[in-house]
Amino acid sequence: MKKSRLTTWEAACIITGYGVGGGVLSMPYLAEKTGLLWSFAILILALLASYILHLMIADLALKVSEGGQIIACLSQFLFRGKLKKFLTTLFFVLMTLILFTNLAAYITGSKEIIVGLLPISSVVATLIFYVVAASVVLFGLKAVGVSEKISVAIIFGLILTLAVASFFAPPHVLPLAGGSVNGALAFYGMAMFAMSAFFSVPQAVEGLDKDVKQIKKAVFLGLFNNFAVIVVITFCALLASEKVTEVAMVGWSAGIGPWAQIVGGLFTILAMLTTYWSLSMALGSIVEEQMKWDTRLCWLIATLPSLILALFNLVSFMAFMRLAGGLISIIIAVMVVPAYLHARQEVSGSILTRCGGKITAAVIMIAYILMGIGSVVPV
Repeated sequence: MKKSRLTTWEAACIITGYGVGGGVLSMPYLAEKTGLLWSFAILILALLASYILHLMIADLALKVSEGGQIIACLSQFLFRGKLKKFLTTLFFVLMTLILFTNLAAYITGSKEIIVGLLPISSVVATLIFYVVAASVVLFGLKAVGVSEKISVAIIFGLILTLAVASFFAPPHVLPLAGGSVNGALAFYGMAMFAMSAFFSVPQAVEGLDKDVKQIKKAVFLGLFNNFAVIVVITFCALLASEKVTEVAMVGWSAGIGPWAQIVGGLFTILAMLTTYWSLSMALGSIVEEQMKWDTRLCWLIATLPSLILALFNLVSFMAFMRLAGGLISIIIAVMVVPAYLHARQEVSGSILTRCGGKITAAVIMIAYILMGIGSVVPV
């Protein structure tokens, strides 16, 4: 995986690409159960918590003495004593399995949409998505950054098209207030998941040559892109949908017109594709860092298992998205935050200069525990 300097916007798009495929289209359904005013307030809180947590990850990547991926950071700053090697290996295996199944879920979800748009079999659709997704990663971080930049621009264009069309559809009453606690928790959990780019931040740190100013800018822009996408999709889907469906595009396209289903399908495929690029790039880097194997072999290990899982239909996409959100939130809250505190004590300087002490860390840990709860509560 060839390495090259990224621009700030390319690094931001890698972060955006990781999160934009994660449950964005379920946000209007959850917002209706929460109310738009509360949903917007929750989104702002989620953005702030996500930004601080991702800067903590960037701080770890900047301070680690060897490597830079999350596992190397945890190995140096969290796993200690006689169990250090065992815990590092255990976490490596656990995260690899989670990422395998996560990647397979994106292939499966895209396959279903491609089959709906084109007269081809599910096997052919799976192979088409895999070839497009995996081949970009083979050419390295710069190729991923450029591809993410182009795809994010197209995604914005597709969303803008649907947003404009929403104002020409018969309007519906917006749910401004009300809702339940479970609905608010579920909305918060999915919002945090949609703004999560835990494994892409080290890629941004590496691609920006550890330039702190540019890293902070890229992290904010990347997360804000996801925030903006959620706001536009949520508002417009609620405005145009006669019935808000669990997957927003179904009810949204019914309100706008049949052509919107095609535009929405293209958006969803691109969102999953950008997430696949970011995630598989991160997984390949993790495998290369831990195993010291050839780059091309690490690329194959990072991508091929997801294809096999998808071909044999071993992953349920929507069910896995919520499960993965809860599981990853627990891992982040329990491991990354205390690792950051140790790194702050052991290595001078911090990317979080004005905040980032124990109180902030406790608040962020609680924020991600609540994300985990929100991922599993019934709505």
